[in-house]
Amino acid sequence: MNKFIVFLIKFARTVCRPFYPVKVYGERNVPVKKCLIVGNHLSGWDPLLYTMWTKNVVSFVYKSEFQRSLFLKWVFEGIDCVPVRRGEVDLNASKRILRLLKNDKSVVLFPEGTRNPNVDCLQPFHTGAALFALKTKSPLRPFYIWDKTKFCRKNYMIIGDEFTLEQFYDKPINRQVLDEATEVIKSKVDELRVRLNALLDAKGVKRRPRTKKETEKIKAYNEKQRNLASELEKSNAKQTDPPKEGSD
Repeated sequence: MNKFIVFLIKFARTVCRPFYPVKVYGERNVPVKKCLIVGNHLSGWDPLLYTMWTKNVVSFVYKSEFQRSLFLKWVFEGIDCVPVRRGEVDLNASKRILRLLKNDKSVVLFPEGTRNPNVDCLQPFHTGAALFALKTKSPLRPFYIWDKTKFCRKNYMIIGDEFTLEQFYDKPINRQVLDEATEVIKSKVDELRVRLNALLDAKGVKRRPRTKKETEKIKAYNEKQRNLASELEKSNAKQTDPPKEGSD
């Protein structure tokens, strides 16, 4: 990383924090090491929000359109961020991400792939994070941002514990394995969503009132996630159960 750009970022986040207040739950001092940091994506401010309110400066995956700005391109290249062309298989981006992980660097990416207009639910996750984690046997760390970032409006973020996809390490990396591993990653981020909502509800922090249609959609989403979590628990239990006596 370019030390001068890192210095500028650390200075800028100190100046900007009072205007973008965030209450962070969990570990803010996330160590810089081989790790994929994955979270939900609500706005273009998400990378800045994460950078402002955690201790270390890390690399992000970002859409290549931002390279049209020479200043942003200079900053992003200075902290080893990876531009990716959305809507196509970007082999160069994949190689750069794998190289960063193999060099014991942290990489932040947003598996939803695009900004989510519904702050109450997660969109389907792309399989890229699972692929990179399995190829490099990298741990992952989830985070969840509660709402879209706005000037002088308090927001909330929760950072979870590190986990691995070791239950898939001895399996061939195919579409089924990637889909299953991706559901594990999504479930970890969704657990943080549920936990943060419960914490804020206990404190009396409320979102705007939801319409009947929005409420029904949220209920359906929550039910689906509970069912998926239950299926994952049963699957994990089967894998960890000791063999019965007399079995080969």
